[in-house]
Amino acid sequence: MPFMSIDDPDFFSRTPDHLKHMQAGRGDGGNLAYFPMGDVKDNPPTVACLKIAPHGVIGRHTHNCYRFEVIVRGTLDVGGGRILKVGDVMVSEPYVFYGPHVAGPEGCTTFEIFSTHVGSHSPILETEKGMEEFDTSVPGTIDKVRAIMAEQNAKVLKPRA
Repeated sequence: MPFMSIDDPDFFSRTPDHLKHMQAGRGDGGNLAYFPMGDVKDNPPTVACLKIAPHGVIGRHTHNCYRFEVIVRGTLDVGGGRILKVGDVMVSEPYVFYGPHVAGPEGCTTFEIFSTHVGSHSPILETEKGMEEFDTSVPGTIDKVRAIMAEQNAKVLKPRA
């Protein structure tokens, strides 16, 4: 049974090979690690550790599965005057949109537990075509998702001074 800490230098290298490309190109100090709870061919529940850079934004999206998220470091502004802190949780059902969420000045680290592996890496966004699901395990798709989210975030979030 392996034991690890998010402070271990190799913690974020634990991502399965088919998702490692999602870590590339971040350049913002954030990171991502995935922990499937079984063989990925069986589409098991999956835990994702997401490290969001200070003031980093996760755009509005949903997943096709259940999701449970707990804040383990920093804070996360989830809108409506609500700021989640360490120990706070968020639960979302399939196809219920959330976001944009903004990390606090110290950043934010969360653990998300997804009911399926495929759902963990297949965000659904509202686009000009309607609801569109993106499989970010396909190289290049994560860049498209980030671009769509950045464009949408620019329309709804106030610029920081």
